[in-house]
Amino acid sequence: TLCMIEMDEERFDKILSSNILKLGFEQTMLNIIYPFMSKIGVLWQTGAINPAQEHFISNLVRQKLIVAIDGQLTNGGGKKFLLFLPEGELHEISILFACYLIKSKGHKVIYLGQSTPNDDLLAVYKLHQPEYLMTVVTTSPSAEYVQEYINALAERFKEAKILVSGYQVIGQDLKLPSNVEQLNYIRDVKELLEEIERVPQEK
Repeated sequence: TLCMIEMDEERFDKILSSNILKLGFEQTMLNIIYPFMSKIGVLWQTGAINPAQEHFISNLVRQKLIVAIDGQLTNGGGKKFLLFLPEGELHEISILFACYLIKSKGHKVIYLGQSTPNDDLLAVYKLHQPEYLMTVVTTSPSAEYVQEYINALAERFKEAKILVSGYQVIGQDLKLPSNVEQLNYIRDVKELLEEIERVPQEK
């Protein structure tokens, strides 16, 4: 936390790299980065740190994730996942880590990233016809519009399994359409991938 407050990139990078060497990338994310990011969220909400400090650390983690994702090779098999964030949503850490986990199991990922316009999402879906869509709603759309947003996704992408997660989703009493599944924790992504592996592949 100290290297974040002091915005000491070299020190943070050294701590992160040593943990990755010791534990591996996935376990470092699950057991160190996620609890740390949760703590940062609390510090930010209470005003103990400023937005620049939060952005500083998030961007360093984001860089590590992108490098880790780029280092993975897919064998051309598995399922297709289309990953995106809703329009106005910029919090990318969870969807990037999901991308890493999905690719690590040999599945194909079409990654659209932050603030994806609805028309672009539909165009990419029609082009690639993925079996799964995944999104994380942290700030946008806000809580009162999440049900409406999920319903619209379910209606627009009837043939796909839609995976939703994020702060605005978890803990809400949502009525999920039959083709929508809620993931409350990043570990739920791992469980879903294990379940896919257990089911005989049709394609």
